[in-house]
Amino acid sequence: MSICTVRALPALCLVLAAPASALNFLDISDSAGFTPDHTDQTPAGGISVADFNGNGYPDIFVTGGLGTPNRLYFNQGDNTFQDDPAINAQLAGERCSVTAAADYDNDGWPDLYVGCRWSENHLFRNIGGEGFADVTPEALQHNVPCCSSTRTDAVAWGDLTGNGFLDLYIGIFTGEPDTVPGNLDRIMLNNGDGTWTNAADALDPDALVKPALAVTMSDLDGDGRPDIYVINDKKAGNQLWRNEGPGCGSWCFSDISEASATDTRAYGMGIAIGDVDRDGLWDMYFSSIEEQHLLRGVSRDPLLFSEDTASPLNYDGIGWGTILADFDNDGFEDAYLAVGPEAFAPTDLIDQVFRNDGDGSFTRVTEGSGLDADIPTQAAALIDFDRNGVLDLVLHHWNQSPGYRLYRNTTFETGHWIGFTLEGGAPGVNRDAVGTLITLKMPDGAAQRRELRAGQSRGSSHDRLLHFGLGEATSASVTVRWPDGCVQRLGSMPQGAYHHLVHPRAGGSSGRIHGDRFETECE
Repeated sequence: MSICTVRALPALCLVLAAPASALNFLDISDSAGFTPDHTDQTPAGGISVADFNGNGYPDIFVTGGLGTPNRLYFNQGDNTFQDDPAINAQLAGERCSVTAAADYDNDGWPDLYVGCRWSENHLFRNIGGEGFADVTPEALQHNVPCCSSTRTDAVAWGDLTGNGFLDLYIGIFTGEPDTVPGNLDRIMLNNGDGTWTNAADALDPDALVKPALAVTMSDLDGDGRPDIYVINDKKAGNQLWRNEGPGCGSWCFSDISEASATDTRAYGMGIAIGDVDRDGLWDMYFSSIEEQHLLRGVSRDPLLFSEDTASPLNYDGIGWGTILADFDNDGFEDAYLAVGPEAFAPTDLIDQVFRNDGDGSFTRVTEGSGLDADIPTQAAALIDFDRNGVLDLVLHHWNQSPGYRLYRNTTFETGHWIGFTLEGGAPGVNRDAVGTLITLKMPDGAAQRRELRAGQSRGSSHDRLLHFGLGEATSASVTVRWPDGCVQRLGSMPQGAYHHLVHPRAGGSSGRIHGDRFETECE
């Protein structure tokens, strides 16, 4: 297998044995200047990764929690980060805990939605990379005075209606046994004119009153419409809303939680979606207390999952953020589990790392990973901060200083890689191209796929890119399915670069995609 050290130049790549099982990370927070504090005993930090100022490198926004401010750190492109007090003042909020970044107004600049506890939520509009304005409409607020719990604890973006504007799921940790008007989860449809419509008004309120702690939108059944999977605490049962499209007086969703075997009753905390066994079906990994859950995809029609209770991913700890990603670039998605504290469950506080063995099974490789310290973690997000093709981590640590830390992926032996950044902007396609599916066909005929999402893990959103490990391969055949159903077959593309893909009909173009050396027409 052709292997490169992660810091090597391409010319220094060597032909070595298959990579060892180790996955390694190094805390570089101090040298990077990324040291946001977090109040002692503050739960539920949130992380959003996006290029907020347009310099080509991903920045990091973090929520402040109960007693510290929200802060945005700008990536300088030289392995360092800086925050701007004036911009941080524009992002102020009280008791903020979760966040997701996305370009909701299609102006080309990523915005921020921030959910808070016992306080107002915030929609921060990015003003051309120069600053932010709080433009939160009443429809996206959540501060219900009637109830002991008005916590927004799960948020995600996705274009549910296909109108080219990103919609927002607002998940509430209710803490209430009864359905209280206004204190329920909401599915806020973006009408594209500054107004929002709550599609959840047509749904069973009993299914919306559960204590939500994570949510993501993904086209699980492959019909071209993103579905919604909500992870709930307190053994209330997870919720899977299938996107049925128009025709019911609003936008239609059906509860298929039980029918799809995704209604697991657990102390749900975080969620990750991937195709860990490369069978063309999405798998889901969500966390809980003293048990974690790997749901393997069984079929798309009908949509069905089966829990793999024997997987090493089912770790005995207090799980929070979960991530599926190819950390060693061997072509198979590995797994990360954030482990945090609970007074009633005295298990260790060591984050867990699992290497995909190349067949969808996993081996725990935590020891010696650099993440094997007894430090409690809740939120976690992916970032490739130096754009070297090896995925790094941003983690939120409970009751620590600094409260957030940046971990560089220092895995010594890694395979080749290829990555993609996306730009929509065509009629009916959101500017971020959230919902785009890219499939790679490897030289040996095997396939990989990634879907661009905006909101996963635990209260966080990942770096807005689609990354693939290639192992020893130096190229792969690429197929892109955009959110409007446009399918492009780009042919063989070379490893070792992030390729920027623009929708072929963006900006009223003639139907060709321009970027790098590729020009192809949409089918």
